[in-house]
Amino acid sequence: MKNIGTTLGLWWLSSFDKSQFLFKSLRTLPVYLRYLFYVSLITALYFTIVKLGAIIDVRSYTSIPVFIQSLLILIGFGIKALSVIFTMGIFSYENLYSSNFDVDKHLEQQREKKQYIRENQLEKYRLRNIHGFIRILLYIGIYCFLYLLLEDILVSAFFNVYPNPSKEIYIKFLYDYDFVIKCFTGIYFIFTLVLDYFVRKNRSLQ
Repeated sequence: MKNIGTTLGLWWLSSFDKSQFLFKSLRTLPVYLRYLFYVSLITALYFTIVKLGAIIDVRSYTSIPVFIQSLLILIGFGIKALSVIFTMGIFSYENLYSSNFDVDKHLEQQREKKQYIRENQLEKYRLRNIHGFIRILLYIGIYCFLYLLLEDILVSAFFNVYPNPSKEIYIKFLYDYDFVIKCFTGIYFIFTLVLDYFVRKNRSLQ
C-alpha cells in the first residue's frame, strides 16, 4: 500500500521528472549528500524568494492599477506555493528509494493510461468532461475576472482623462459605464450559452 510520501513522489516523478534525471541522479548519491542537497535547495529557494520580494515591491509602482497589483501579488503567493510543492516533491523521492518501488512499471502503466485517455478524449481539462456545476462556476469565475478587469480599465481611463471631473461629466460616465457593462454581460451570457450548448452536445455524442 502506498503512503502519502510515495504517492507524492510518484506524482512528482510522472509529472515533472518524466526523464527520471533527478530521480536517478539523486539515487546514486549517498544518503547524507542527498539530505545536504535537500537542505541546500530549501535554503536557496527561501533566500531567492525573499530577495526577489524585497526587490520587486509591486505596491511601490503606483502607475499599476490596484487590480493588477493584487493579481501580481496573488501570482507571487502562487510561486511560493509552487516552491514548497517542488521541495516536497523532490524530498518525497526518499520514500521511493527506501521502499524500492518499481518506478519503471508504474511509469509504463501511467503511459498506457494516458494513451487511452488521449485516444478517447477523456482529458479532465476538456469542458465536456467537466461536471455541469463546475462548468457554471468556471464561467462565473471568468466573468468576474473579466468584469473586474474591464471596470478597472474604464475607471482608470476616465480619471486619466478627467483628473477632476465635473458632476455632469461624472454622471455621463456612469451612464456610459453602465451601458458598457450591460453590453459586456449580455455578450458574455450569449457566448457562454452557445458554448455550453455545443459542450453538452459533444458530451451526449461521447
